[in-house]
Amino acid sequence: MSTALAILRPARHVVWVALGAACVAATACSNNSPQSPDGFIAATMDVGAMSPATVCNFGSTQQWLDVGTATGGKPTTVQDGAQNAGANVHVTCTVSAVNNGFDVVLNITQEGLQGGSVTISSPSGQGAVTASGGTVRASFESGSLGDFTESDCMITYTYQGQSVPDSPPIAAGRIWGHVSCPTAQNSGSTVMLPDGGSQPRQCDGEADFLFEQCGQ
Repeated sequence: MSTALAILRPARHVVWVALGAACVAATACSNNSPQSPDGFIAATMDVGAMSPATVCNFGSTQQWLDVGTATGGKPTTVQDGAQNAGANVHVTCTVSAVNNGFDVVLNITQEGLQGGSVTISSPSGQGAVTASGGTVRASFESGSLGDFTESDCMITYTYQGQSVPDSPPIAAGRIWGHVSCPTAQNSGSTVMLPDGGSQPRQCDGEADFLFEQCGQ
């Protein structure tokens, strides 16, 4: 009997060690949370072919929002909750497969005096953004320069004027491209026209962007 107990006790110890290791592994797995989204944007506001100096009176190109770093290859991004140029950055995004395309809702915001925000969204449930591009609504917001919005901006898959080197440039959870809003308007600010009339200030908003780790 004593010999049997002596054999059983080590075996029981091995079982408890194995169970403990399994519990540790299970706990580690349960603590693996999804990675926070990250983003890059280089946005400007300027005179354009459809927004001449008579309606866009900034006088020079406005560097609207720069988050992350443009490089010759893939730009560096900033994760939601991290800092850029000493200011907090917030990134929220979804790129969801719908029908033969995608629904996108993208926002990147930087706090502080040099901060601002760019929001890009497509019509819900339509899969309006495809591998060829798409029409979206975009807003360029700045506490010091105003808020400009256009409902028919165009997404193309270019970066620094060249085709995005990533193939495909859009997939569930990520998108890399350019948004062009040649007639973005600031409804809260008007300009006087040569004929004596007035209209909302209108400028050409452009932005290279990259969003990753987005919701699907």
